Amino acid sequence: MIGEYEESTLKKLQGIQLGILKDFIDVCKKYDLKYFLIFGTAIGAARHKGFIPWDDDIDIGMLRSDYDKFIDIMDKEMGEKYKLLTPEIDSRYACMVTHLQKKNTKFISHNSQDLKCDLCIDIDIFIYDNLSDDEVERKSQLKRGWFLGKLLYLVGTPKPNIPLKGLSYWVSRIICYCTHYILKIFNIKANKVYGWANKIAAKYNENKTKYVTTFASQNPQNVILSYDEIFPLKEVDFEEIKVTVIKNNHEYLTRIYGDYMQLPPEDKRVNHSPVFLEM
Repeated sequence: MIGEYEESTLKKLQGIQLGILKDFIDVCKKYDLKYFLIFGTAIGAARHKGFIPWDDDIDIGMLRSDYDKFIDIMDKEMGEKYKLLTPEIDSRYACMVTHLQKKNTKFISHNSQDLKCDLCIDIDIFIYDNLSDDEVERKSQLKRGWFLGKLLYLVGTPKPNIPLKGLSYWVSRIICYCTHYILKIFNIKANKVYGWANKIAAKYNENKTKYVTTFASQNPQNVILSYDEIFPLKEVDFEEIKVTVIKNNHEYLTRIYGDYMQLPPEDKRVNHSPVFLEM
């Protein structure tokens, strides 16, 4: 369901996020770094030429080679206004997604309220890594990366969203609680699991392979892309600015979401529904 926003509040929030995106794009252009809109943000660009009207985040994809270059120069170019959040920077943050955060703001969603780190208004950066061309190795990489991504999330909270019902829901909930507290007992922190996950994700990045995925997604298997689908990137409108999406953006979105150009029913129009917001 749609989170509780006053229309003016949501518009102001989207304006701040658009400002972060503008500054990010300026740095990418300066250093010839490639990025592309993904997930709901890519739908927004295709269907609305901007934000999905009820959306409250921006999702960006980058190949790891471009991401690593961005990390190296971010503080010099953007450090006055922004800061990064990863488990390496703050081990209280238990998520594979990198946040590019605006300083002196707050955005705490229902899903992140158990985390004790500093959470700000941000844009989300998803790293795309090479997958093995060997089918057996690729399946193993996807399974291990998926598992470690879920394990990382459980470092931060014993209460993930579980899309199950009845007995399956309760069994899964008990397993999540037990896993979370076992990790705490053995003092396994988010930065440790993040390191394990990134080692699996980046295993084939020195090879020239056909496919990539982001292990920061809920299911990396479902968001696999070939290099031929991504490049060359194309420029499209997003609000009052120009942004880049992958070459086969329509096919990619259709594969994940079906008929994404149709508005979903109101009870399926989701956002991050903040419990605390400071702009």
